[in-house]
Amino acid sequence: MSLALDSRSFAQDSRSLALELYDLLRDLDPARWRDELAGRTRDRLAAIEAGLAAAAEGPGESAREAMHTLAVALREARPQTEGLGVTELREEWMAFRTQIQPTYETFAKSLRAADIHVPSLRPTNYTRNLFHVGGALIALALIEMVLPASWLTSIAATIAVMAWSMEGSRRLSPAINQLLMKIFSPVAHPHEAHRVNSSTWFATALLLTSLSGEAAICAVAVVVLGLADPMAAIVGRRLGKTPLINGRSLQGSLTFLAVGWAGAWGVLSTWHPELAHAGLVALGAALPATFAELFSRRIDDNLSIPLTAAAGAWITLLFVG
Repeated sequence: MSLALDSRSFAQDSRSLALELYDLLRDLDPARWRDELAGRTRDRLAAIEAGLAAAAEGPGESAREAMHTLAVALREARPQTEGLGVTELREEWMAFRTQIQPTYETFAKSLRAADIHVPSLRPTNYTRNLFHVGGALIALALIEMVLPASWLTSIAATIAVMAWSMEGSRRLSPAINQLLMKIFSPVAHPHEAHRVNSSTWFATALLLTSLSGEAAICAVAVVVLGLADPMAAIVGRRLGKTPLINGRSLQGSLTFLAVGWAGAWGVLSTWHPELAHAGLVALGAALPATFAELFSRRIDDNLSIPLTAAAGAWITLLFVG
């Protein structure tokens, strides 16, 4: 009984420390950084290091090793802040964030293996945002202007097979994983070194939505994900003052809904004027996708968003004809 209680207490302490570090690294994001945070950040880091030192005495050799590795990484990366001006302080903390992000993700992976769920970091990455939008616009052009509807499933299946083959090669060979993460480093999130990357989930969603056989459904799903998701992330990080759940904010979610509706309405009005009530169908796609983005935690939103957008548009079409 005592061992069970110790294990439960260790799990709670581990998750608490991971969430504290997650919050600290989120606040160090360039889009969220404020100069007045520097002093409090130093104190928060000291408290996390002290907590790790105490928790490292918990049960389980692998758990202690993970705690120790994270504590050492934090200590070695800790910025030297004495005598620095505002600009230098910001640069030091940004460098700390960049160095610690992969270590945090490795620690988070070890906790998930013990069924202790902690969130992955999604730092501001405007290159990734542009890649996201560009990929969606290319897919939209292929769906609406290049490919016959009868080709959609076969092309989507080819892309999905390629993506999952790449995922398989990463699991079989750490060297291949390291190489691919280096190649895609400008657009990859740190957690994707350990988990299925977002592009693979997007390719899977494209395949599943293509089974509808409807270009309009596929196009709406693509544009809601490709435009609304990155815009919500940018607004949420910069202006998100009202927290909701899973790291989302009211401001980000409202942005997602507005951009998703506008994008879907634009697609339907441009390429499918024969469909009645385009604005209502667009809302039917954007609203459930907004909730999918908000509540997605263990399911990647690059899968859940397009699938819920497609399902919402399809159901709305059934009712409005």
